[in-house]
Amino acid sequence: MFITITTSTVTPEQSKQVENFLQNFLPRMKKQPGVVAIYHYARSDKGDESTIVIWESPEAVKSYRESDLIKEAVAYEQKLGLQGVTTREGYPLIFSASQKD
Repeated sequence: MFITITTSTVTPEQSKQVENFLQNFLPRMKKQPGVVAIYHYARSDKGDESTIVIWESPEAVKSYRESDLIKEAVAYEQKLGLQGVTTREGYPLIFSASQKD
């Protein structure tokens, strides 16, 4: 499995706009091949938001990163002026408590 973490620094106004966008976007993302789970949280006291996605494989992430769906997310980030304050990271998942022995 593979995990990706997308984090953005946002103003309170941007946070509301991001939440509205994600209400429609994340359910569509969940339908991407290879998505196991998606978690999103906002820390208004810190001014940031993060989305964590668990993927079946690095290949599933690669497919998503070549899709029109991520282009939509990046375009929205640019519209809000979040380029440069958004980071995308990916890591092999070494342990999951939900895995069976």
